[in-house]
Amino acid sequence: MEDEAVRETIAELERAREEERALRLEAEGLAEALLRFTEPGTFAEMLSRVVAVIAQRVGAAAGLVIAFADGADGHVMVSTDPRLSATVWQRGPAFDRALAGRPVASFDLSQLAEWQRQPEAVLRRYGSALHAPLQAGGLQALLVLVHPERASFDVRHVSLVRRLLPAASQALARARAEEELARARELAHEREITEKLTLIEHQRAVMRALSTPILEVWSQILCVPVIGSMDEERCAHLMERLLAAVRARQARAVVIDVTGLDRMEASALALFLRVAVAVRLLGSACVLAGIGPGVARELTREGVEWGAVVTYRRLHDALRALLPSSRR
Repeated sequence: MEDEAVRETIAELERAREEERALRLEAEGLAEALLRFTEPGTFAEMLSRVVAVIAQRVGAAAGLVIAFADGADGHVMVSTDPRLSATVWQRGPAFDRALAGRPVASFDLSQLAEWQRQPEAVLRRYGSALHAPLQAGGLQALLVLVHPERASFDVRHVSLVRRLLPAASQALARARAEEELARARELAHEREITEKLTLIEHQRAVMRALSTPILEVWSQILCVPVIGSMDEERCAHLMERLLAAVRARQARAVVIDVTGLDRMEASALALFLRVAVAVRLLGSACVLAGIGPGVARELTREGVEWGAVVTYRRLHDALRALLPSSRR
């Protein structure tokens, strides 16, 4: 009797040791799974990771997440089995219980209305499933873990999934929030760049207007002092503004003063001539004053013919010729 008691005690100790080992392994596996949920990644990456990790922990052959929105059919968000990715699902009693917050282990998928609507190949491949609710980025979603054999999931698997779901939902919420924050920052950056570009363009427009002002020095006589260098863009801008000013002020004469002009690009020479011609076509006289040696050389080298455009050595001479008082 004493030997029998010793053997029973030893057997109980062995069972306790095995249970302790199993609990320790389960705890280590749970900790490892939770650690995987803390790894960085996009929402899509995190969702795939959640399915893969939980499927591995419960020994499932595959896992998928089905999203339901506004009473419509459910569509697969992610699946570890490509053959399940294109499947469409309708809600039934088993799905409703799981979505209500109660993970459900289904022993025989052929008996479930939700699975009976799936292709025969899917039913032949999988025999049992575990359905659990999952908060996936604000969507009403269902985590489905499947196994080829029937009755492969029990209360232990349900309990393990229950413990993993809160951390999984938090990881998904964090990934979604980080994506939204990154997108908000990107939009803010784009908005900032747009605002800066708008400001720069406005400043450029102001600088162009200031660098080439159009002054009404006398009634219906405009003077345009040009300073610095004249390129094609600036010349085109000058033509646009000058023609508008000639029409608005009904100018009878325009003096383009190039005394302060250092350089003129060859491509702008023809445009500059077109400015003078366009002014004349509007019925106004256009004269040029203050051509310097550098500009004169460029005009000569390019062979520009100014035709009937009158030139004056100094702005003073041009104004004296155009002002009414100087003609009396």
